Amino acid sequence: MTALLVAFISTALMRELARERQLEALQEQSHYEQTQIMRVFSLIQDAEIGQRGYLLSRDPAYLEAYHLALRQLDPQLGRLTVLLARDATQTRDLAQLRDTLDRKKANLAWGIRNVGAPNPIPPGGKAAMDDIRRLVDQMIAYEAQSFAASRDSEVARSRDGDRFIRALMLVFSAVLLASAFVIWRSIQMRNRLVETSTAEARRHNALFDGSQDALMVLTQSGLIDRVNPAAETMFGWTAAQMTGRDIGVLIDPDGPGDPAVLERFRDRRGQLDARLAGQITGKRRDGTTFPADISASPVALVDGQCIMAAVRDVSERRRVEEMKTQFVSTVSHELRTPLTSIAGSLGLLAGGAAGVLPEKAARLIGIAQANSQRLVRLINDILDIEKIESGQILLEMEPLDLRDVAAQSIESVRGMADGLGARLTLLDGIPAPVRGDSDRLIQVVVNLLSNAVKFSPENGEVTVVVEPANRIARLSVRDRGPGVPEEFRARIFSKFAQADGSDTRARGGTGLGLAIAREIAERHGGRLWFESDVGDGATFHLDLPLETEHDGQTADGPRLLIVEDDHDAAEVLRTMLDEDGFRADVAATARQGLSAARTGDYAAVLVDLQLPDADGIGLIRALRAQPATRDLPVVVVSGDVARGRARGYSLEVLDWLEKPFEQERLRSAVAAILARLDQRRPRLLLVEDDLDIQRLTASALSDTAEIIPVGSLAAARAELKQRRPDLVILDLGLPDGSGIELLADLHGADGSPVPVVIYSARDTDIALYDGVEAVLVKSKTSLATLARTVRRLTRKERTSA
Repeated sequence: MTALLVAFISTALMRELARERQLEALQEQSHYEQTQIMRVFSLIQDAEIGQRGYLLSRDPAYLEAYHLALRQLDPQLGRLTVLLARDATQTRDLAQLRDTLDRKKANLAWGIRNVGAPNPIPPGGKAAMDDIRRLVDQMIAYEAQSFAASRDSEVARSRDGDRFIRALMLVFSAVLLASAFVIWRSIQMRNRLVETSTAEARRHNALFDGSQDALMVLTQSGLIDRVNPAAETMFGWTAAQMTGRDIGVLIDPDGPGDPAVLERFRDRRGQLDARLAGQITGKRRDGTTFPADISASPVALVDGQCIMAAVRDVSERRRVEEMKTQFVSTVSHELRTPLTSIAGSLGLLAGGAAGVLPEKAARLIGIAQANSQRLVRLINDILDIEKIESGQILLEMEPLDLRDVAAQSIESVRGMADGLGARLTLLDGIPAPVRGDSDRLIQVVVNLLSNAVKFSPENGEVTVVVEPANRIARLSVRDRGPGVPEEFRARIFSKFAQADGSDTRARGGTGLGLAIAREIAERHGGRLWFESDVGDGATFHLDLPLETEHDGQTADGPRLLIVEDDHDAAEVLRTMLDEDGFRADVAATARQGLSAARTGDYAAVLVDLQLPDADGIGLIRALRAQPATRDLPVVVVSGDVARGRARGYSLEVLDWLEKPFEQERLRSAVAAILARLDQRRPRLLLVEDDLDIQRLTASALSDTAEIIPVGSLAAARAELKQRRPDLVILDLGLPDGSGIELLADLHGADGSPVPVVIYSARDTDIALYDGVEAVLVKSKTSLATLARTVRRLTRKERTSA
C-alpha cells in the first residue's frame, strides 16, 4: 500500500516537473517568435530610413543600408512562416503582413526611382507603414495572449498538483522528505521563471529607453506616468518633473495641429479605445515650440489599462519642405519677371515693331523667341504641378461652349502646326455647353493639340471633334502618328513621362503636360483618357459634365444669384430674369449660396427666407459679415414678407418681394439693383515697378478704368492718402519692399478693404490676405484675362458679357 502511495506521489511530482519544463519551453518559444516578428518590422524600418536618407542627401551609403535590409527581409519572413505554421490565425496575419510589406517596398522603390522629382515620396507610404506596425503589434499581442493562456492553464494545473501533494504529505508522514524535495525543486523552477521574466522586462525597458522617439506611458486621464530619455531631451524636462503632469504641458493648443488629436487630449472623459495619430505643436520647458507627429494607442497591463504615446520631432522635415517652398518662390519671382519682358520684347521684334530686321537677325530673334517660350512653358509646368499637389489651384467657373474652347486652342497652336507641317481641323458639330474655367480648359486642349502635332507625320492631319453625348460633352483630338507604345500606356499621365529617352529632345516638352491636363480635367468633374493602336495614331478624349439646362443662353445683363430651394419657383424666377436679359444661377441651400456669393461673380442676390439648412435672415447676416460680400445688394423673395421685415429690420435689404409677384414687380426690384451699382468709370491703382509691364498693362486696361500707375510702395501710399481707388493691381516684388506690406493700407474709412488683384511673378495663397480677390501669375496670364478679371471686380462685366 505504502509503495503504491509513494508511486502516486512520485508520478504527481514528475508531472509537475514536466509541466514546468513545458511552460519554460513555451515561454522561450513565445519570446523567440515575438523577437522574429519584431525583427521584420525593424528591417522594413531600416529600409525606410535608408531610402529617406538617400532622398534627402543623395548619399549612396544610405542605399547600402536600404538594400541590406531588403535582402534580409525575405529570409526573415521565411523563418516566420515555418515558426507560425502551426497557428492558422498567425498564418493569416503573416499573409496580410507580406502583402503590406510588398506595398511598402514598392512605395520605397518608387521614391528611389523618382529621386529627381519635386515630390519623390508618393502618397500612401505612411499608411502602409502604419498598417505594418498594426499587423506586427497584432501578431505580437496574439502570441503573448496565446502564451498567457497556456501559462494560466499550466499554473492552474500546478496548483492542483500542489494541493494533492500536500494532502498526501499530511496523510503519510513517511513521504515528508520526498515531498519537501519536490517542493524545493518546484520553487527552483519558479525562480528560474521569475529570472526569465525579469530578463524579458529588462529587454523591453532597453527598447523603451533606447528609442530615438519620445515615448510616454499615460494614464487614461492623460497624466504622464513614465517617459524615456528621448522625451527628456526633446521637451527639456526631467522624467521626475514630467511624471504626474498632464500631457497638455507638452502640447501648444494654439499651434497648428490635427483637431481630432488636440480635442482628444483636451477631453479627459472616457477611454482611448483605438489608435490615435496626427500632428501637434510640441512645447518645450523654455516655451519654444516645434512641429511633431504623435501616435497614441491603448495598452492593457496587469494593473489596468494605460496609453502608450510616441512623439517624433519633424522640424527637419518641415525645414526641407520650407526649402522646397523657397525654391519655388525664387523660381517664380526671379525667372518669371524677366522672362515676361524678354518674351514680350522678342515677340515685338519678331512682329516688326522695330522695323524690318535683316534675315540673319530675324532668324536669331526667332530662335531666341522660341527658346524663351520653351523656358516659360517649363517654368509654368513645374509651378503648376507644385500648385496642384499643394491644393492651391483655383478655378473660375463659368458657362462655356466646349467648341469655343476647341477653336481658341486651335488658333493658339496653329503657328506651331504650320511650322511642323501639320493640319488642324475642327469638324462641324452642335454646341456642347459645359461649365468650367476657360483658361484652364484651353491649357488642357492646347497640350493635347501640341502633343498630336509633335507626333504627327509631315503633312499629317490632326482632327478635333466636339460633340455632346449622354450627360457629357466630349472633345476628342486624333492624330495619325505612331500611337502610344504598349509599355508606356500605364504611365502616360505620370509626371516627367516620356515614351522614350529620345522624345525629350527630339519632340520637345517637359513630360508634365498630360499630368497637369488630367488634374485640371478631374478638378472640373471630368476625365482625360485615350485610345491608341500602335502605328495607327492616338485619340485623346476630354469628357466634361454637360450643361443641359441653359443651352443657347444669350443674356447680357448682370449676373444674379438666386438662393431658393423650391426648384419650380427658382426656374420661374430665372426665366423671368432671362427674358429681361439677365444671367442667373440657382443655389438650393444657404451654404451653397454663401459659397457662390464669395466668388465675387454676382451683382446681387435674391434670397428666399425658408431654406432647408438655414434661415434666409441668417444667410443675409453672413453675407454682411464677410468683406467680400458686405456691399452685395440683396433682394428678399418670401411668402411672409411682414415677418421677414420684423426679424431683419436692421439689415440692409434693397427690396422685399412677396410671393407670388408679377414680373413688373421683379423688374422694379432689378431696376433698384442697377441703380445701386456704381456707373462711373472706376479708378484703378496699378502698383508695378517694371515700366515695360506697367505700360503694357495700362494700355490693355485703358478702356476699362482710369489707370493710376505707380512704381513703389512709397508712391502707392502717397496716392492712397489723396484718394481711395476702386481696385488695386499689385505686384509683390517692389524696389522698397514687398507688395504684401501695402495690404494693411488698403481699407476705406468704414474699414472695408479695397479689392486687390495680385499680378506678380510668383504664386500666393489668396486665403492669407484680406481683400485679395484674385491672384494672377505673370507669363501664365494673358492681358485679356487680367482685363476680364478687372471688369468683373468693378461690376463692368455686364456691359461686355
